[in-house]
Amino acid sequence: MYWEVTSEKILVLEWLHGKPILEADLSIPESTKSIEIRKQEITTLLFRAFFQQLYLDGFFHADPHPGNIFYLDNGKIAIIDCGMVGKLDPRTQQILTELLLAIFDLDAQGCTQLTIELSQGGKAESLERLRNDYEQILRKYYDLSLSQFNFSEVVYEILQIARKNKLKVPGNLGLYAKCLANLEGAARQFNPQINLFDEIKPLMTDLFRRQLIGDTPLQTSLRTVLDLKSIYLKTPRQVDILLDRLSSETLQWNLRLKELEPLRRSVDSSANRLSFSIVLGSLIMGAAIISTGSSTQQLSLISTVLFAAASLLGVWLIISILRSGRLK
Repeated sequence: MYWEVTSEKILVLEWLHGKPILEADLSIPESTKSIEIRKQEITTLLFRAFFQQLYLDGFFHADPHPGNIFYLDNGKIAIIDCGMVGKLDPRTQQILTELLLAIFDLDAQGCTQLTIELSQGGKAESLERLRNDYEQILRKYYDLSLSQFNFSEVVYEILQIARKNKLKVPGNLGLYAKCLANLEGAARQFNPQINLFDEIKPLMTDLFRRQLIGDTPLQTSLRTVLDLKSIYLKTPRQVDILLDRLSSETLQWNLRLKELEPLRRSVDSSANRLSFSIVLGSLIMGAAIISTGSSTQQLSLISTVLFAAASLLGVWLIISILRSGRLK
């Protein structure tokens, strides 16, 4: 973009001299490189560019179909039409990097754990079912060579299974999956002999190195030292506050176990019914005693009223038990 001649109403961009990648003429006069070697170099450059966007920069072109990838006259590639882009935060980038490795290792357990870490809410109804679903889709690739591996399809299926198991994955992962699918499709159209694993393996090695120590190891080390220093300086004060609260009995522990809440309600309900049954039994026994020793009409009436009340309360208790579905 030429900012010096760009205004609110006029956008001035650089003119790219080239053609869409599938229409480009890769033959170079007086060059010893064959067209196959040139295709391999361009494919590697394309994957490196998108790995940089996805897993390091966190800002990527989300629609890299062949029409948006140009081969320029100077031997470089250019990506046009940035109307669809996506963003990934550092935490999501780290999880997706590990998920990439788990997919190539056909590690269903790893995919399960990483998908849970990636989710923004919701809870899988059954971790065992989630793992079995991943095991089922990865089993299709056990007997395939890595050159036949359809990576973007696996990523899409993994996200679909996560949603099916009530996990809420970030919305931008839809653009992530679309980017991978378009990139892989464009690369296979341009270079049908491509071995996806051979392209990704060196990029993964470099990616893990850069995520581990960064592009500036000295700066990363200094930042770590400063963080440790901050923890060292804060720890004595925090320990002193904790000991002070313990000695003054002002420290409060707030614990709540959600799994015990249904049990507590069940115990309360059972205790209430037990108390109600005791009162009901007392009414019946009182009415029976009065009935056997009644010598006047008033006592007989009281006995009859008590029996009627006990009968009504007994019917109500039985109905409440039947409604709750608990006969035990």
